[in-house]
Amino acid sequence: MTQDLVSMASIASELKYTPSDTIPEIAAGVRNAFNSHKTKSIDFRLMQLRKLYWGIKDNEAALVKACKQDLGKGAFETYLAEIDWCTNDIVFVTQNLKAWMKDESAPDIPLANKLLSPRIRKDPLGAVLIIGTYNFPVNLSFTPLVGAIAAGCTAILKPSESAPAVAKVLQHIVETSLDVSCFGVVQGAVPETSALLEEKWDKIFYTGSANVGKIIAKKAAETLTPVTLELGGRNPAIVTKHANVQLAAKRLLWGKIMNAGQVCISQNYIMVDKEILAPFIVELKVTMKMFYPNGIKDSDDYARIINGKQWSRLKSMLDSTKGQIIMGGDMDESQRYLEPTVVLVDSPKDPLVADESFGPIIPILPVEDLDTAIQIANEVHRTPLGLYPFGNKQETDQIMRETQSGGVSVNDALFHGTIPTLPFGGVGDSGQGAYRGRSSFDCFSHRRSVTTTPGWMEGLLDVRYPPYEGKLAKFKKMSELKPNFDRDGKVKFSLITYILSLGADSTTGGLVRYAVVLLEALKIPKSTDILDHIHSLPQPAQDEAQTAVRAIERAAMVEQEPQPGLNALITYLESRKVKMGLCTRNFDAPVTHLLQTFLPGKTFFPIVTRDFRPPKPDPAGILQIAQAWDLEDGADSLIMVGDSMDDMTAGYRAGAATVLLSCEENEELEKHEYTGLAVKRLDDLVDILEKGFEEGTDRRIGEREGE
Repeated sequence: MTQDLVSMASIASELKYTPSDTIPEIAAGVRNAFNSHKTKSIDFRLMQLRKLYWGIKDNEAALVKACKQDLGKGAFETYLAEIDWCTNDIVFVTQNLKAWMKDESAPDIPLANKLLSPRIRKDPLGAVLIIGTYNFPVNLSFTPLVGAIAAGCTAILKPSESAPAVAKVLQHIVETSLDVSCFGVVQGAVPETSALLEEKWDKIFYTGSANVGKIIAKKAAETLTPVTLELGGRNPAIVTKHANVQLAAKRLLWGKIMNAGQVCISQNYIMVDKEILAPFIVELKVTMKMFYPNGIKDSDDYARIINGKQWSRLKSMLDSTKGQIIMGGDMDESQRYLEPTVVLVDSPKDPLVADESFGPIIPILPVEDLDTAIQIANEVHRTPLGLYPFGNKQETDQIMRETQSGGVSVNDALFHGTIPTLPFGGVGDSGQGAYRGRSSFDCFSHRRSVTTTPGWMEGLLDVRYPPYEGKLAKFKKMSELKPNFDRDGKVKFSLITYILSLGADSTTGGLVRYAVVLLEALKIPKSTDILDHIHSLPQPAQDEAQTAVRAIERAAMVEQEPQPGLNALITYLESRKVKMGLCTRNFDAPVTHLLQTFLPGKTFFPIVTRDFRPPKPDPAGILQIAQAWDLEDGADSLIMVGDSMDDMTAGYRAGAATVLLSCEENEELEKHEYTGLAVKRLDDLVDILEKGFEEGTDRRIGEREGE
């Protein structure tokens, strides 16, 4: 621990606003600091980020106490969504900043222009203003500040005056951890914010309401200052008749109890198909009792409304609704307590649907069908910050296709907004710009296009100099692109081009495919080094290369006879209507190639679990497996095939029976509580399927080999 700890007594003291007449000098100070170029080196940026990290860690207790005082927020939520979020973000940024700062090769450059070495440089925007908000006062203040520091900017942070205890701790951390000539904090309300907006900034980052966002955007427009606006919206959740009612109720209720519903991306209302309305309401009530078995009011896990003004606003909304309260409704103004309240409404014009509640109010609007729900969602708010569809894949795909939103969590509540490295932002009137992870760096950076023209090119450039007589034909020959479509908009097919490119969509892709063909023809094994080289290629060359590798490998395997036992395996799978999921984590494994080549399409489907690292499973990989399990047609079981413990765990967590092929970590099976099958040959797999697997036995065949 350091000596720079904020005292608990100071948290309880009154927040002192920054004198408005000092704000011009403060703004000039950070502008001058930026012009000194001291923030641009990677060493300075990393040092500031590391000091901010320890400033947060050293003042954890003060932050927990301040969040409790301002919002009634429990320690778990404070660490989950405030403290650990920020410290993890800093660690992630420091580990990747050097790579982000490097110049990028410009994409899509014609061959003639490559001689100019076109590249993209990442320059800091300058002196920036960050205006925080009260619902996540640490996270939504420090996360953009981390991006500004990483980008090489100087910054002034204006915390929300509605969370005064947290604002004092934030100021203490900034002033004792960072270079005060480059970074500062201004405290205050409307007058102080207005004074800040009178200054010239190189970027303004604002989180809060749409009404204030309009004021900031209008003021920024006077000086053509770019803005990032993180606003809110009337976010819809749609629960179709094919949704898992229990999961939908559990997840959507969680989305509204977190921070007492004061979350900009939580659902504002839920549209439920009438066929499942009754069981959905039952599940909400059951889930509430499960979450708070001893009642919610006295629970340390449930927050409070930020202040009396917001509490009164929410009460007024409940008083004005024509809907029926079917769960909750308890209130206590003295504690700023508002119980999660479910209200059954009958019109999208009800104030609980038409207006953003930003609190623990859960209006439910029954709908006849999915098309009606989509129509209402678009009428209530065409561009909300979040969208939460629950249903089967066909239904959720339709919802995403026919709506717009800043982000989407399919079959979940606000999950996309909880992934620290996923770009987060609104669209339309729910916000503009995005941040989080790499996007935070990009948010405060300018992508500066750079070329360098060598002197020896002058002879090639004479066409650009006057006089131009006789030069037009030469210019057209050098620069004119020929379309690959006719006057009717139809794409022309050229057999010669197809052959020369091996069917690739680009010259680069064609070259890569020919390179792979050459390697195959020369019988050069595709070693890890070659794969590593492919992974280092820029997009889209990397995708083209990987596609080519897989195509060549499949073509090569077709020429071979199946291993003994494979035909029996296929016959068995078809006869028993068993679907097999194949992990494509490592497409160098011979058995993987064989299965991918010979298993019929109706029996085999691919599962990608790359980057899966237990015990923290990749949600996308698991979801893909689970969806395949749910959507299988007529199959009575699902088998997961892989060649590592990661693949095994992925299948298990998705509810699949799992099979390991060529596993070198068989002893690890003892550490996991599930049935595992480790085999070395397809003959053994068929034997397991026919004899042991049906009985649910746990059998391991084959000796461990160091292949």
